[in-house]
Amino acid sequence: MIISLIAAMSTNRAIGLNNKLPWPHIPADWANLERVTANKMMIMGRKSYDSPDRVWSKVGNVVVSRQPAYPLDAGFELASSLPQAIEKVRGQAEVFILGGEEIFRQSMALADRIYLTLVHGTFEGDAFFPDIDHAVFGIATQTDHGADAQNPLDYSFVVYERRQ
Repeated sequence: MIISLIAAMSTNRAIGLNNKLPWPHIPADWANLERVTANKMMIMGRKSYDSPDRVWSKVGNVVVSRQPAYPLDAGFELASSLPQAIEKVRGQAEVFILGGEEIFRQSMALADRIYLTLVHGTFEGDAFFPDIDHAVFGIATQTDHGADAQNPLDYSFVVYERRQ
């Protein structure tokens, strides 16, 4: 099984502020996320689940929470830890980990691939993406995009792959 992380972060590594994205809506980022994760199961932390910017899969979703009876919507399953969440999605060809900060930190050692939207700007944040060890992950692809009428900020889609 391929374990992929997918996130959007600013140049100062911010991924969230008050459980929301810290920058204005970038439609191209959401379209890319939908394209990349189509028909794949997702794992997320409880704070990401509770976010108004929540992302989910029609195929299946696992929410990691230390709260044993945390109420979830239909289509979401509870796991008490990241290893338990990964066990629940065993057998999938690829699964996506959506964050937040703590789940990303725990999953970096397990990740095969990182899909990252780099938002070119510095934003206040209270949640940050972990440093990427370039001795472990190399850039497989990068496409840079300038702001336009629909997307108010410059951004890049970067895919990292674990070095062999």
